[in-house]
Amino acid sequence: MVIESFEPEYTGYEGKKEKIYKEFKKHGIDADIKTFYLDCDSYLDAEEKNRMYNFLDTVAYWNPELILVYDDQAAYSIMACDHRFIQKVPVVFDGVNFPNWELLKLYPNITGFWDKPEYMKTVQLGEMIFGPMYFNIWTDNTFLGRKTTKVFLEEAKNIGVERVSGKLFTIDRNGAYSFTLDSITTIKDKSRILQKPKKTNFRLIDARESTSSGLLWSLSGLARYTLFVQSKRDFASKRLGLFANGPTLSVVNEGFGLKEGILGGYLTSPETQISQSVNLATEILHGKKVKDIPITPSPKEYLLDWTEMDRWNISQSNVPDYCHIIKMPFYERYKLQLIIIGILAGIAIILIIFYLIYLYFRENRNKQIAQENLKKGERFLSLALAGGKVYAFQLRENKFSFDKEFYIDAGIEEKILPTEEFKVCLHPKNQESFNDDVINARLGKYQKNISQIRCNFDGKGYQWWEFRYTYNKEEDIFNGLCLNIQQSKEAEQELINARQKAEESDKMKSAFLANMSHEIRTPLNAIVGFSNIIAEEEEVELSAEERNEFLGLINTNSELLLKLINDILDLSRIESGRMDFSFKSCNLTDLMKNIYYTHLVLMPPEVELRIDLPEKPVVIETDPLRLTQVITNFINNASKFTHKGYIQIGYTCDIIEETVEIYVKDTGIGIPKEKQQAVFERFSKLDEFAQGTGLGLAICQVIVKRFGGEIRLQSEKGKGSCFTIALPL
Repeated sequence: MVIESFEPEYTGYEGKKEKIYKEFKKHGIDADIKTFYLDCDSYLDAEEKNRMYNFLDTVAYWNPELILVYDDQAAYSIMACDHRFIQKVPVVFDGVNFPNWELLKLYPNITGFWDKPEYMKTVQLGEMIFGPMYFNIWTDNTFLGRKTTKVFLEEAKNIGVERVSGKLFTIDRNGAYSFTLDSITTIKDKSRILQKPKKTNFRLIDARESTSSGLLWSLSGLARYTLFVQSKRDFASKRLGLFANGPTLSVVNEGFGLKEGILGGYLTSPETQISQSVNLATEILHGKKVKDIPITPSPKEYLLDWTEMDRWNISQSNVPDYCHIIKMPFYERYKLQLIIIGILAGIAIILIIFYLIYLYFRENRNKQIAQENLKKGERFLSLALAGGKVYAFQLRENKFSFDKEFYIDAGIEEKILPTEEFKVCLHPKNQESFNDDVINARLGKYQKNISQIRCNFDGKGYQWWEFRYTYNKEEDIFNGLCLNIQQSKEAEQELINARQKAEESDKMKSAFLANMSHEIRTPLNAIVGFSNIIAEEEEVELSAEERNEFLGLINTNSELLLKLINDILDLSRIESGRMDFSFKSCNLTDLMKNIYYTHLVLMPPEVELRIDLPEKPVVIETDPLRLTQVITNFINNASKFTHKGYIQIGYTCDIIEETVEIYVKDTGIGIPKEKQQAVFERFSKLDEFAQGTGLGLAICQVIVKRFGGEIRLQSEKGKGSCFTIALPL
């Protein structure tokens, strides 16, 4: 059971129950937590104790194992209501500034932490930031107010302060204090109030004295060089920090960091209170006896609220290093580090560019060496083919005869081949050239000839053969040599393809480097330019809004550069075969749901993300990480070009065709038919002003091909697009 002193609407209670639960969870305790709000400012003393008593009747029925109590009013009321149940259950309190020691003696089952107010250390913090000032101590004539006043006066007396509010004060042995006027007038005229004091002065301000001109004077702003110190939080004081025309410090942590106008103080943070109270509660739940646990002072630290520092124009340079500042924006806390990171990122990008240029020249040099090697290989291949198997043949009386080895290597029966039967083995496109060669030789146009024709002697397919022959006109005989040049032809074609590929590769690399140089230079200029402006902030005055905008631009362009380089590296690894693909069984329904919930919160305001899945899940063998990468890319592209309507993801399964089709459909601007094929090309961007590198769909297509599938696109301008991944089931 958690009992809080203030109203349920108190901002400091937001998320506190969850924090307490998580702290118990760290210790292995799954706590069932219920919270009661005493709302102490709404009730008088007797009503408050009666409210606590009635509540404990209900709690006794629930029978909690331990009670956590926070702040003075709840700690006092739970003991003062005199309920029998409190004698039975362990109670741990925290955030109590003024423990009631007499009542605590009656409850050996109650222990906790004493958050003792530290006035002079809080005043010391104010002096370190502002120098000597007029310190107004907020207090009142209530029971708790008199206690705060007594603690303040005791601390003041210990450091040698004799007068408060221009009066001498005394404290007797019983702790009672009194004020007396003496013959010395501290301030003879009000004009001195307008001057900064040479040493710190203290004044007591009654926060509940509604008719007090002194209170109104203090809040009006006419009392200059004034600081305020909050002693306790109640209905009368919780808004004074917002009304006061000077910074407000506090000796209690209630209201600090909650937009109640508290600059800071020497305090115990709420996180520390939760941590130490739960730690102690855990020890008790594990068997440690409460009577063996003494009441311990809470650890404190100097705390400041960045929001209030900004409100009072307090420079961070005026704040001591040992102070902990809360709510400081990320860019303010790490401004120097961000500038250094920006400069280092710029240097790294420049080095990467130089390295890529070096790779280009090295690749160009390797290409020249490769071309030279190709020429040498071509010459070597020619020599090797010339030393291959050669067969003699003779054409006489329209009949072919060959060496015995020819029939063996050709895989046909050894026999004389008539010319007409020989022509049947020729490729239809070569039959005419064969006839022309025979006729021209007989007409005496040439006596020597070389013919390369395709023949199919064994019925297994056409192969290239070379016939070198001479014609003897007197005897009407063709004598010559023939050899199978199929390997030579294939090698020749491979050389032609290799040369074409090398030339195409050269063009692609040049285009690639040109595109990459353009894509890198644009964000790089933005990063370097805005980094220099921020670095020269002393010479160029920048507003907080401008600095935030510049830092945002640096972050955006850095992310764009990082994505460009990652895309280039991914594409390089995929095409070179060095990217690992981990294939395993994947439940498509689970994968699509994970993608859906990931992108649901990222959709633009007027775009709805839908999902359509079959009733029976489908399991396929794939790489879930790479498949997720492809689908995510489709969704991101759809969200860029869909300003209203919906984006729908899902999949269908065709058992007969043994395929599964995963789709991403949108109601965006669509893609014209003449540009649909171009979207899969590298660095292709239909909208040059849209963010991106133009590599995403090219990478997706390569990944899907490695899966053994294909990407289909259906789109109509102005009506939306549908990207479909067809994979084998």
